[in-house]
Amino acid sequence: VMPDITVVTVGAHVSSEDALYLGLVDEVLSGMIEMQSRHPRMKFVWRTQTPGGCTNEIISPRDVNVAAQYSTEHFRGLYNYETFYRRDLLLLDRLNRAKIPYLDMRMLYSRSDAHISSVKGSQPGDCLHLCSPGPLDVIGRLFHHLLLNEKWS
Repeated sequence: VMPDITVVTVGAHVSSEDALYLGLVDEVLSGMIEMQSRHPRMKFVWRTQTPGGCTNEIISPRDVNVAAQYSTEHFRGLYNYETFYRRDLLLLDRLNRAKIPYLDMRMLYSRSDAHISSVKGSQPGDCLHLCSPGPLDVIGRLFHHLLLNEKWS
């Protein structure tokens, strides 16, 4: 049984340089387009990266760019968190050109307080996965909105 909709993402653990990352994105996009040509009912949605980094407070809820900049500056060298936002922007450029719909998770850069761990001394805990009630509730709504409003080709 083929799925009607497949959600795709490139995970946080791709730690190579941007050119290799974009090569991976292009390879996955090519495979998606080829699969869609063989199975026209199948649709794809790409999800942007879940941001990494821990704080004890909400960071700039009105401006995701400020929150992402905070993440880039304060979590440099921690599991390549500082690359996530830049790579999301590179990814969105590719997706827009390919006309692939996407689930934009960048608003979660403001919610680095909702990760499983907070930074304790020099040993960070799990600052990638989100578990606090609230921030992830928006994803279902965004996905529902995307499904209702996307002009599926």
